[in-house]
Formats: sequence, structure tokens, C-alpha cells
Amino acid sequence: MKSIVVLSGVLCAMFGIATGLSAQTMPGGIAKASVTKQEVRDAAAYAIKAQTKVMQGQKDGQATKMELVKILAAEEQVVAGMNYRLKLQVKVNGKEKQVDAEVWWQAWRKPDPYQLTSWKWSGE
Repeated sequence: MKSIVVLSGVLCAMFGIATGLSAQTMPGGIAKASVTKQEVRDAAAYAIKAQTKVMQGQKDGQATKMELVKILAAEEQVVAGMNYRLKLQVKVNGKEKQVDAEVWWQAWRKPDPYQLTSWKWSGE
């Protein structure tokens, strides 16, 4: 009887450890990130700057004014650096829009460690 109690205690402990480990993010997995995290805010600022340049190049020199209104959601993924998936509320020439952007950050890439890898307007 005593061995059954000990065995069930060991099994419960093992189950608790396994459950705790499964809650952690796997390397390469995507995890939610705080929208107030400095690295997320920096990635969002870079996305706005990079996309503004792209849009100005497409409009024959017409000025495009884009600003970040709010970071709605963020996820991060460790991949030879850090990949940030962002849902942003932006204002483009006075009109608010939502966008999904991805920014890849690698600390060792100089002079600019950021790269905008995706920009999709909501509804596209």
C-alpha cells in the first residue's frame, strides 16, 4: 500500500513538471509579447519609417505622412535574431488604418539591425 502512495506521488510530480515545461515557448516558436516592451516599440517605429520610404518612392515624390497611433498586438520569435509580428494602428495622411507588419532584428547587422519583411494592410 505504501508503495502505491509513493508511486502515485512520483507520477503526480512528473506530470506537474511536464505540464510546466509545455507552457514554456519552444525555440523558434511564436510567443505573445507585451506591446509596451521597448524592443517591440522600436520594431514598430522602424516598420513605420521603412514603409514610409517605400510609399514615398511609389508616389513620384509626393510626401507621405505616416505615424504610429497604437500597437494593437505583438508576437516575437527567436530566429537567428528576433522576428516581431505586429498589428499596428497607423495614420496615413490623416486617415487611420490597420496593418500587419513583420520586422526582423539581428544585433550583428550593422549599421541597421532591422529589416521590414512584411507589410499588409488589413483587408488586403
